[in-house]
Amino acid sequence: MRTLALLTAYFLTTLLSHSAEKPNIIYIIVDDMGYGDLSCYGQKAWTTPNIDRLANEGIKFTSHYSGSTVCAPSRSSLMTGQDQGHTRIRGNGEHKLLPEDVTVAELLKGAGYATAMVGKSCVTGNVKDAQCPHECGFDSFYGTLSHVTAHHHWPQYVFENGKQVEIPGNKGKTGEVFIQNRYTDKAIEFVEANADQPFFLLLSYSTPHADIDAPAEDVEPFLGKFEPEVAYKGGHYKGTKTIKANYAGMLANLDKNIGKLLATLKAAGIDENTMVSFTSDNGPTLAGGYHYDYFDSNGIYRGGKRDLYEGGIRVPFVVRWPAQIAAGSVSHHPSAFWDFLPTACDLAGVDQPADIQGVSYAPTLLGKTQPEHNYLYWEFHEKGGKIAIRQGDWKVVGVDRCKKQPKPFELYHLGDDPSEQTDLAKKNPSKLDELVKVMMAHRQPSPVEKWNFKPAPSKKAKNKKNQAK
Repeated sequence: MRTLALLTAYFLTTLLSHSAEKPNIIYIIVDDMGYGDLSCYGQKAWTTPNIDRLANEGIKFTSHYSGSTVCAPSRSSLMTGQDQGHTRIRGNGEHKLLPEDVTVAELLKGAGYATAMVGKSCVTGNVKDAQCPHECGFDSFYGTLSHVTAHHHWPQYVFENGKQVEIPGNKGKTGEVFIQNRYTDKAIEFVEANADQPFFLLLSYSTPHADIDAPAEDVEPFLGKFEPEVAYKGGHYKGTKTIKANYAGMLANLDKNIGKLLATLKAAGIDENTMVSFTSDNGPTLAGGYHYDYFDSNGIYRGGKRDLYEGGIRVPFVVRWPAQIAAGSVSHHPSAFWDFLPTACDLAGVDQPADIQGVSYAPTLLGKTQPEHNYLYWEFHEKGGKIAIRQGDWKVVGVDRCKKQPKPFELYHLGDDPSEQTDLAKKNPSKLDELVKVMMAHRQPSPVEKWNFKPAPSKKAKNKKNQAK
């Protein structure tokens, strides 16, 4: 892997030698958006013209994968270049990256980039550590630290550069400031303030994650359009009588905000040499009254968030960089979140860490020959425990891995069966055995015991433990 990285860096240095300017890097990550939620990926119920513009004027990936199937571990892979068999955070909860974890922000900062994260934190789970973003390489941070706080789009407070900042008029589920709009304003402020130097902006919107809620002006065009409409009584998440219209409104709001950001790049004269990426942290949700079947949010793929079938981890990914990427490009190269760190390193002229699983997709962006992964690996520790590997078109999925009697591994051929409808395990036992061996040997044990696929205790054992307390 190290030799591959050195060769890739050499060729990229040659390719980019004509330009003395390092590219600005904007990485936009949204929350719980499915593969089929964008019109450039086939959505028919609404359009996303500004996000589509990123694809039409850049490159669209058809086989890009999130780091995990839920928020915090997925973002950990993005930040560290490590897959779920190696990165620190492998599940949601009270976890965070530590100062010793090398992040893409830290590496770019060392290369002279101004760095900022705006929105939902990508370095913490349900942890309110105001210094964590700065310890992880970000010069500035504005947003929510706890992922639970990010569930509500009218938060009473956010954190800005180590301090808690109140938002007058906001009550969590209602208020005066729709936080996604404020995130856009803060992102624009950062771009304008750093237009004369290379910068890295991680813009992390918390839509379309539940609450399924959007400003009235964004919802209004969709009222009465989707029948039958769906009502949600509410609980932890905000209730509404118009789930479908609000979901569409969230996408409309998101697209509008991205349009504002693109206009800022143009006005600042840095549009050509700014690489803007857009993706989602995992597949579509079933929370807050929404179901991905309402609008085929998972496209043709099986499952959604909390699944390791394609619908849970295959995500939209488009990249625009007018100075380098040919407009209207399409790539079928299988890539994943842990590839972003080595890609950014290549483009910024930074040596990448040795202990990563990422493979730079910079050659694909530049229209050159792309080194391939040997395989891609995921694990997930809720819903009984799950594990998966993709090698070429072959994919193995294992469920109930933390139970005393796990279900048999499943084998699919994505080239013939992208929707994972036909389990080929019994017809191809040798291929199954080969991939399972690779998968089981790949991961490193986690210091968090619940992330090591240990069988859950029986109800009888739990009762004995409780009686002993």
